[in-house]
Amino acid sequence: MRRLLTVIGLLCVSVFTVSSGVANAMDRYVAGVHYKIVAPEPSKTQTPHVLSFFSYACPHCYHLEPVVDQWRKSLSGNVVFERVPAQWNPLFNDMARLYYALNELGLADLHGQDVFDEIHKRKRSLHTEGSILAFVQTLGLDKAKFKQALNSDVVKKRMRKGKGVMTQYKVPGVPSFVVNGRYFANISMAGSPEQLFEVLNFLLTK
Repeated sequence: MRRLLTVIGLLCVSVFTVSSGVANAMDRYVAGVHYKIVAPEPSKTQTPHVLSFFSYACPHCYHLEPVVDQWRKSLSGNVVFERVPAQWNPLFNDMARLYYALNELGLADLHGQDVFDEIHKRKRSLHTEGSILAFVQTLGLDKAKFKQALNSDVVKKRMRKGKGVMTQYKVPGVPSFVVNGRYFANISMAGSPEQLFEVLNFLLTK
């Protein structure tokens, strides 16, 4: 992990800088091999954006998360980075609900790693509303306020929207990414975690 973080640190440059590295990447990364096109036309938005599909329940997401977070912080200020929690089964649905509640309270970035650690490091289940509420209390959060967020119409609406986005891009697994509404990439296609972030940087220039 330390080696991976070091590699990503070296990649922390503006993705819009025209350089020989980008020119080389244009020769190295091929649609259908290192990434795939999931929309017939480029995104109409003028704002570069990344959708990061993940789940707190996913062990691969847990191991990649520190690198994703470092890469996210390295992005140019005009790049929009948005997390989309997977919703394939009851456990993943509960974790999506937990993410959206944290996000609604402005706490997802602050406590996301805490959730990952609770599940994968401490091996504790957060599969019920009671276990989620007991856990957030250990973070110093107000139980009643969090329960209200967890069951709010806003969270329900965001879950429906997130599920629709996953269906739209036919996301087969996590962690995975969609860049600018058109390009899908994951570790399997890129070849390695290190290569994944090189591919994502390349796609942000397209």
